[in-house]
Amino acid sequence: MIVIADANVLIDLGLVNGLGVLTQLAQVEVLDVVFNECTAPSQLQDLIISVGIQKIEVTIDWLLASRQYQQGELSSPDALCLYYAKTFECGLITNDKPLRKASQQQGIEIHGTLWIIRQAYEQKILSSNELCKWISTLGKLDRRMPAQEVGKLRDLMGC
Repeated sequence: MIVIADANVLIDLGLVNGLGVLTQLAQVEVLDVVFNECTAPSQLQDLIISVGIQKIEVTIDWLLASRQYQQGELSSPDALCLYYAKTFECGLITNDKPLRKASQQQGIEIHGTLWIIRQAYEQKILSSNELCKWISTLGKLDRRMPAQEVGKLRDLMGC
């Protein structure tokens, strides 16, 4: 599966040193405009490249075509991610609610940080203890995670 990654998920995974887990789950691409948003934690851009996430250069044609999706709360980078996922038939990894909603309306497969954690657990990529630490760390940093889903995941993994 090929997925296009949004900045919020890359930042989440950077905070828990988990970018390598994502690349074990899928072939990951990031648009250059999204890559440029990934400035914290420090050296996140270097980590993104080092784990094999492919940076895709946005063309002016894509920028113009993506404007059809830039409605409501969608930013220009969000609209580009939606356009790219739709046009090149790949999945989308994001925690951004407006982007998730717009992508669902377009029939795009969407996942987020909690899906990555669940997959890492189910595929035994990391121990439940380590993944529980991820959830705790991300919760303390006030990252976007729905409480009910976090609770279900904690119960599944025995956190």
